[in-house]
Amino acid sequence: MPTVGPTVHPSFWMQHPNLHLRLLGRDPTASTAIAAAARRGSTLFRVDSRIQGDTSVDDYAQIDPSLPLARDDASAADPLPNTSYAGFSPVQRRRFANWLAAPEMAGPVAFRQIYVAWLETALLEEAGRPRATRELSALLAAAGWRDDSRLAHAALLAGWLAQDAEMISRVMALGRLSPSQLATAAGWLAQLGGTLDAECGLALARGWNLHVPGLTDFHAESDSPLLELRITSLANTLGADPLAWALAACRAEGQAEQPDKKTGVWQPWPTAHRDIRLLLPQENLRPALEPRLVDLFASLPVARPTVPGPTDNGSDAGQPIPPAEWGMILEFGNSRSQHYDYVVHLARKQPGYRLLMDETRQLVHRVHFRRRQMRNFWRLWNYMESWSNVRVYVNGEAVQKIHVYPYSSVMR
Repeated sequence: MPTVGPTVHPSFWMQHPNLHLRLLGRDPTASTAIAAAARRGSTLFRVDSRIQGDTSVDDYAQIDPSLPLARDDASAADPLPNTSYAGFSPVQRRRFANWLAAPEMAGPVAFRQIYVAWLETALLEEAGRPRATRELSALLAAAGWRDDSRLAHAALLAGWLAQDAEMISRVMALGRLSPSQLATAAGWLAQLGGTLDAECGLALARGWNLHVPGLTDFHAESDSPLLELRITSLANTLGADPLAWALAACRAEGQAEQPDKKTGVWQPWPTAHRDIRLLLPQENLRPALEPRLVDLFASLPVARPTVPGPTDNGSDAGQPIPPAEWGMILEFGNSRSQHYDYVVHLARKQPGYRLLMDETRQLVHRVHFRRRQMRNFWRLWNYMESWSNVRVYVNGEAVQKIHVYPYSSVMR
C-alpha cells in the first residue's frame, strides 16, 4: 500500500488493496442501495416502511477521499464506537487505512462497525453480494473478530439472502447469536432443508440456556454420537426432522391464530449500518423445539460423572437436601403473564433450580429452597401468586396457595 504524509491524494484510496471499501462519489450510498433493492422486490427481505428511499442521504460509513490522513501515532486514542468515518481524526483515519489492509486482525470497535456496515450494504447489491458473503464467511474464523455479534448477525443475513443452509448452521454453532436470533435461524435452517444435528442441537441448547445435566457435562467427542442417535430416534418418533416438525408446528399455531397468515411474521432485523432497516420473515421455533431439546439432553449419558469438589465459601448449590432438613419446592409452567420471562430469569439464578418435563411433555420450572433462602422465594412469589399453574410443596406435602404467606403455620 502506498505511504502518505499529513494529506492524501484521492487516488490513494482508489489504489487501496481492500476490495470492500466504499468511497464517497464512487460507490452507491446505503440509501441508494436500499432504494434499488426495494425496486427489485425481493421475496427474502423487505425495506422498513420508515425508509423513504431518499437517495440524497449521506452515508456516514463511506470514506471521503478528500479528508486528510496524518502519520500514525501510537499514543493516539482509538475512535469511540459508532463514530463515522468523517468523525475520525486524521491519525485515526491513517490507522483505519492500515487496518483495512488486513481486516481479519483485531481492530477498534469503530473500525469493525464500519467494515460490517460496508459488507451489509454490499449484500443489498446483486453484484456485490457474493463477494461480501465470502468476506463475512472468512471473518467468522478470524481471531480478531471473536465474539463479535454484529459480524454474526451480518453473516446470518448473508446466509439467508444466499439461501445457504450450511452458512446459517455455521453461524449458529459459533454461539454469538441472541436467543431470539437463534430461534429465527433455526426456522431459516428448516425452510432451507437443513437438519438438526448434534452441533446444531448443542448450539440451540446452550444459546437458550437450558438447565439440564446432559448439557452441563456434554463432551463433544464422546457424547455427540449418542446425541445424534437420540436425534434420529426423535425424528422417527415425530415423523420428520425435529427442525421441520417444529416449523410445521409453529406455522400451524400461527394459522390457527391468524387464518389469513401465509408467511412468517416480518420483523426488524438488527444491522450494523444505522441507515439500513430491513424486515425479514422470522418464525420462532423455540416454543416447539425447546421441550424436545430438554428431553434429548436430560436423558443423555454424560461422558464424565460429576464429582462434587471441595468448596470454601459454604455454598450448597446442587447438593441434595437431607430428609430431616426443612425444604420447600416451587413449581410453575408456562404463563402469559408479562412477568413470565423475568420470573424465569430469577428462578434460574437460584442454586436449586431444575428444568423438567411432565407426563404431557410440558416444561416445568422447579426451584428447591432451604429455609435460609426464603427471601428469594418471596421475591418470586410476589410475581406469580395469581398464576394458575403454580404448585408449592413443603417437606413433600402440597400446600394450598391460600396458606402461602409469611408466618403461615404450614410454611414452618
